[in-house]
Amino acid sequence: MLLLLLLLTSTGPGHAVKVTGQEKTDGSCLCEVNTNTWAFPTQKFEKVDKLVQDCGANLQKLQNQVTETNGELPKIQAIIKNVTARIEPLKYLNTKGIHNALHLRQLSQDLEEISQMINTAQREKNSAETRKLKEEVVKVQEEVKNMFTDNVFNLETVRDKLRSLHNRVQSCRTIPGDFRSPCHQRLMSNISSPVTTKLNPFDKSYVSGAWGRESKRESEGVYWIQPLRYSNIYDYTIRLYPSYNDFMASKNYKDVNVAAGYSYAGGIQGPGTVLYGGAVYYQCYNKDELCRYDLQSKETKRLTLPNVGINNKFPYCYYSCRDYTDIDLSTDEQGLWVIYATESNHGNIVLSRLDTETFNITHTWKTRLFKKSVTNAFMVCGVLYATRYADTYREEVFYAFNTATGHEDNTLSLPLEKVSTGVASLSYNPIDRKLYMYNDGYLLAYQALF
Repeated sequence: MLLLLLLLTSTGPGHAVKVTGQEKTDGSCLCEVNTNTWAFPTQKFEKVDKLVQDCGANLQKLQNQVTETNGELPKIQAIIKNVTARIEPLKYLNTKGIHNALHLRQLSQDLEEISQMINTAQREKNSAETRKLKEEVVKVQEEVKNMFTDNVFNLETVRDKLRSLHNRVQSCRTIPGDFRSPCHQRLMSNISSPVTTKLNPFDKSYVSGAWGRESKRESEGVYWIQPLRYSNIYDYTIRLYPSYNDFMASKNYKDVNVAAGYSYAGGIQGPGTVLYGGAVYYQCYNKDELCRYDLQSKETKRLTLPNVGINNKFPYCYYSCRDYTDIDLSTDEQGLWVIYATESNHGNIVLSRLDTETFNITHTWKTRLFKKSVTNAFMVCGVLYATRYADTYREEVFYAFNTATGHEDNTLSLPLEKVSTGVASLSYNPIDRKLYMYNDGYLLAYQALF
């Protein structure tokens, strides 16, 4: 028997199978071949087939997810855009480290400054209040000292305590002993309906500006109006009337230019203007400064407000923003005030009292009222009041900060009628005890009730 070796190629490349056979008499070869060697790999095929099916199902699921995501993506982008726009004004909170680890060294410096202020106040007016403040400062200094070694502390709580101490020191230094005589009832009890309603004499399109009555008794008969005729933001002219009758009749007026043009040095920006003691006070054009234009000497003085936010950084913004109302001046029985906001006070209202003789800041209080959360603000008897939008025809005085005590009250609800939505300016006159509002081009006056 002749054994033959046949190499038959299998289904896989590079593989061979050895087969035995017999040579017949006619020279042919008879071989027995086991065909199981080339049997189809059914089990492997089924596994691969299942894998392909699973992969197809997963691919379809992934494709459905992509389709669904593409449908939701515009909504997500819209939400992100909205949130980004809302967070944008508050970016400074992060860049200034307010929400990061706060600096203990700076806190210590602030506390030392307050301590020096209390020492000065105690020398000027040694009272039970100044002695109490001194004791409280010593306690806080000990707390801050312990912070350098403790791992757990709340710096924001300490900062709020320092703000309260700062305000109490300012109040202790500021209020003269006889102040209660003109303001025996410091808080307003109500506000009358408008006693004057008049469209401004320039044009109804001038929706922003200020108006009122000279706030110092030496020139108490003079009425004035200062519209913002350039983009409802800027101007350089104030119109004066010698009497109320002339004002109502729009006659016998005199236009005074405080600068060569609104964009020149000394131009007016924003509706925060007031007339006090024969001088026009306002925000200088595009500057973090107050301007004082003397109507007699024609001279302009300037005063820088430290750290103030300007150019729509902290405008009045409740319901809708009133552009370029970052700096607002106000008058009352105590004199002249400026209302603004700073980054260091987290965008909350800062109130400073001005000495009109030297044109300097004498005292400053820091409130916890976010300036963009109010429509407008004004001073009456050493108390800061803030308003908010109620509806198209009504404002509400909802907040008061008393400089005599440093206390805040956000439970007020004094209605204030108006004829249109927007309030450009609102100020108080201590002579006639009236509030003067510039309301979308309309001029309204109210009687403050105590």
